[in-house]
Amino acid sequence: MDVQPLGIKTGIYSIRRLREDEANLYKFMRLEAIQMEPAMFRCTTPAETDLTDAEWVERVKDPRSVFGLFANDELIGLTSILLLNEHEGYLGQSYIREPYRGKGLSALLYQVRMARAAELQLTRLSVSHRESNIASKAANQRFGFRYSRRETCNWQDGTTEDVIYYTLDL
Repeated sequence: MDVQPLGIKTGIYSIRRLREDEANLYKFMRLEAIQMEPAMFRCTTPAETDLTDAEWVERVKDPRSVFGLFANDELIGLTSILLLNEHEGYLGQSYIREPYRGKGLSALLYQVRMARAAELQLTRLSVSHRESNIASKAANQRFGFRYSRRETCNWQDGTTEDVIYYTLDL
């Protein structure tokens, strides 16, 4: 595995931070994720489908780092880390296209965000998932995250189910 600043490559797969001029890649994949997996994403205000191109550009800038997951040159997934304050980041917006799931690629999503957290000298990370999303729970626990709390949440698929939060002290 070849680790580079804010990027990781293993075989045909690579993950790297998206630049501002690649905000359209983020927009495309994020909207695909919401359309394909509405049960996995929370409702947002404003709705992401209503964002302008300028607002998408703002969403790839600090305090958020957005990473694209690629198979060769094809974008197949994304993830992000959002700074909550100077010491803590929130991991979110993870999505991998269906044909690429079950290949261990979620580890790349965690590794690149952990590298970004180290670069920013963060002392704590938090992550969450829909209660029924067992795959997400398993992934965050493999990286040492521990249960923190739960709260009721409205999801993109129109249902209500608890969101479970976890933290990791670095």
